[in-house]
Amino acid sequence: MAKRAMAVATFLLVTTAGVGVGWGQQGVAAQQVAQVEARTGWISDEACGVEHAKQGKPDCVEKCWRGGAAVGHPEWKPQRAVFVADDTKTIWIVENADAVKHFPAAHVRVSGKFDGEKKSVQVETVEAVK
Repeated sequence: MAKRAMAVATFLLVTTAGVGVGWGQQGVAAQQVAQVEARTGWISDEACGVEHAKQGKPDCVEKCWRGGAAVGHPEWKPQRAVFVADDTKTIWIVENADAVKHFPAAHVRVSGKFDGEKKSVQVETVEAVK
């Protein structure tokens, strides 16, 4: 009888723990789903990053986006567009660069889904700010 009670208790413990783990994993997955946020910062390129977190130099950012072949430096590879957050100076790779192509070296407010794990942002809206 004692062995049977112990077996039942062990079974319940294992199956209940498995359910708890499943719920915990579901909670983690839900937390990883990016929420739409609005942040202010600067549009730059991956090579210069925070160097363009100030007014000016849109031509430099555009050249970096294109790469150096157009200016006699074919060894300079095209750089990805980035968003540099005002508050933390964190650099976020812009996943959909076409959304920010008209804002090189501009101070902007970006609304989008920021992915902290990949350090990237899927831009939904962008507007210039002063």
